[in-house]
Amino acid sequence: MRAVRFYEPGQELRIEDVPVPEPRGREILVRVRAAGVCHTDIHIRNGQIPLLPSIELPLILGHENAGEVAAVGPDATGIREGDAVAVWGARGCGHCRLCHSGSESLCDQSFWLNGGYAEYVLVPEQRYLASSEGVDPTQAAPLTDAGLTPLRAIRKALPHIRAGDPVVIFGVGGLGHMAIQILRALSPAAEIIAVDIEPPKRELAKKLGAKHVVDGLDDPEARIRQITGGSGAAAVLDFVGIEASLAAAAACLAKQGILVIVGMGGGVLPISAFTLPAEAKVTTSMWGSYSELEEVLALARMGQIQCETSVFGLETVNDVFDQVEQNKLVGRAVIIP
Repeated sequence: MRAVRFYEPGQELRIEDVPVPEPRGREILVRVRAAGVCHTDIHIRNGQIPLLPSIELPLILGHENAGEVAAVGPDATGIREGDAVAVWGARGCGHCRLCHSGSESLCDQSFWLNGGYAEYVLVPEQRYLASSEGVDPTQAAPLTDAGLTPLRAIRKALPHIRAGDPVVIFGVGGLGHMAIQILRALSPAAEIIAVDIEPPKRELAKKLGAKHVVDGLDDPEARIRQITGGSGAAAVLDFVGIEASLAAAAACLAKQGILVIVGMGGGVLPISAFTLPAEAKVTTSMWGSYSELEEVLALARMGQIQCETSVFGLETVNDVFDQVEQNKLVGRAVIIP
């Protein structure tokens, strides 16, 4: 089979022929029909995210995967050849407190379930597969991260949001544009304010249902304060995570509001009793659980959310990575092996 392999940081990924894996025990072989491209993969390629010592190179990247079951190991249960599936990539050690609570993406030993930039991916067991029946693979694949991650973040914010409350979303990229749709589905009366520095992304936000769009380069704090009548937003979700977005996010937060930091832009937010509104909360959010993935797929199946995608062939993977890194794409890039 053809596969994209990562050898070392700073090098281009290589497209090579490798043997098709054979499922053993409870393993399941999935024919990959679509694989979403995540910024995390670009960070790994560039050496910004170090690999665990236990990870052997070369490595086939790609943790946003969907397709159908091609073969099952002799001990696999609850799954059949031909089943349409999306891969829950949050693979942890399986034994710690976090793994047992369903939060494998937070496990200290977690390095996700990679291998999607290939024609087939070997999945350790059935519990990493969710039914994607009724959802196109080019949608199901990016939803395993670009949909799952904002859903988890929004779930943390929902207790703070009443009908009509303003909610700010910083960054209308692969995750942010899904956050707008998920928020509309889960809290229809929320007043969504979307912030981005790119005009096409602001236009997309408006198309997806944001009531207000704000230029991230034009004093967004002041504009949001104006929109909210000076009170600030009940919830702010930052899908950028650079110093400028974090500072703006904190500045437009209401008293007793919540700021959920999702973006990994490397920014730092100073926190004290004097830098945040009274009784405001700050938390982070990382990927999501299996049950949350099922919820995302259900929303897609009902037509309530749809990922904006640009679809590419496997041979273009390095060019696609460059485009994603340079923010040249709107929505999510998807690779078809």
